[in-house]
Amino acid sequence: MQNIDTLDLRLLQVFDAVIQERSISRAAKRLNLAQPTVSNALGRLRLAVGDQLFVRTGRGMEPTPLAVRMAEPIRQSISLIKSVFIQAESFDPTESTRNFTLYLTDLGEAFFLPKLLAFTRKSAPNVKFTTLPMPDVNPQSALERGEVDLAIGNLPDFQSGFYQQRLFREHYICLVRKSHPRVNKTFTIKQFQSAAHAIVLPYGTGHGIVEQTLVKHGMKDQIALRAQNFLALPAIIENTDMVMIAPHSVASQFSTERQLSLIKPPIALPEFDIKQCWHERSHNDGGNKWLRNTIAALFIQA
Repeated sequence: MQNIDTLDLRLLQVFDAVIQERSISRAAKRLNLAQPTVSNALGRLRLAVGDQLFVRTGRGMEPTPLAVRMAEPIRQSISLIKSVFIQAESFDPTESTRNFTLYLTDLGEAFFLPKLLAFTRKSAPNVKFTTLPMPDVNPQSALERGEVDLAIGNLPDFQSGFYQQRLFREHYICLVRKSHPRVNKTFTIKQFQSAAHAIVLPYGTGHGIVEQTLVKHGMKDQIALRAQNFLALPAIIENTDMVMIAPHSVASQFSTERQLSLIKPPIALPEFDIKQCWHERSHNDGGNKWLRNTIAALFIQA
């Protein structure tokens, strides 16, 4: 083993990227480096620790037992070093050109972004935003690495190391077209159970409870459409006799924009909290703090 005192932070960043991606090329893309540069850095680290670290297999670059043991301490060390510099940065929203990345569903985009952008275009005119869908597998990792600043919505419970703030309490409502031949202002349980339903796949959110509840009430065969996102459904509901169940805050917007009626579902669906969540590494970051406070001021309901 070589003298590890000569190791630089970039070698550890390369290691962390490779073990996350299981690929030299994807690690290079994540780090914005040339692939030979990543291979060379990995070679230097192998010499330093006296271990192969990764073995190329049909499934990608598989870590050796030593690499597996090294992974979490290195990730924590990188996070700690980054947080020191992040906390030292001041944040002036009037001058900042920072890009904030948010986990938001399509519903979240429709509900949060218009009001948020109307405010920030005046108070922080050069700040930019990128939104990403929350993945089903390990959504915490991007927040831990600082690649995503905030997650907002009907979120699953995150483990220790995360902060969360409740914005408001939400409930589900049904949407049908106003000219629906069999539904007026209320749903009978028979009408509801015999109707064709359109639902949205949850993709890392808590909205899977809708399908679970329909199945529990023996309505699995009545689910006629499983769509990728909510925003495609209002046009479908407006032109069919299908029923859509959606959070009330956004459903009320849909009903004003289209020929749709809101009707209380005749079966019990749980209420849920809309929250914003962030990792502890970003808790003292001036920009993250400004964004959290802005969202709280705009959307918290008593």
